[in-house]
Amino acid sequence: MSADFDDSADFHNDSAKRRRAAEQWPGFDPAEALRWSKVLLHHSPDPQRAAIKAQLSSAISRGIPIAGPDWVRTAESARLDGFNPVLYQTLFESLRTIPKTAFRSHPGHRQATFKTYLPGTPYESELWSDWPKLFLTDGFDARTATTLTLLRAEPKFPRPRSNN
Repeated sequence: MSADFDDSADFHNDSAKRRRAAEQWPGFDPAEALRWSKVLLHHSPDPQRAAIKAQLSSAISRGIPIAGPDWVRTAESARLDGFNPVLYQTLFESLRTIPKTAFRSHPGHRQATFKTYLPGTPYESELWSDWPKLFLTDGFDARTATTLTLLRAEPKFPRPRSNN
């Protein structure tokens, strides 16, 4: 009898998770929404308080797809550029291996920070839209694809003028 009860509870939990995913992540199936939630928790496009991130992490670890501010818009934009959660994570992990001082185009220069918040790095479609092709089709490793993308974008980020 308890097995029937457990199955019913699992069904109710799955149903609630699907409903929550549909509400917070329109256009994403629940599994994809959960994968994007996990990735964007660590590579958030916006700054957030540590306590809020801890609460989001707790919900996500229970299998609940949560959407922080701008997460759905970020995932939609990245998905249109050919990213999935794994590619998005790969891109942002490769960015960590490249010092922001190496390129004016490095998004670390545009990272949003507030005194008591964990920083957020916005996704810039105009910068990253070619990255999946470089990585998946052209065969470059993640760091090289990231470096090439940043190098190509340098002219869009002029050097600061000196006051001589």
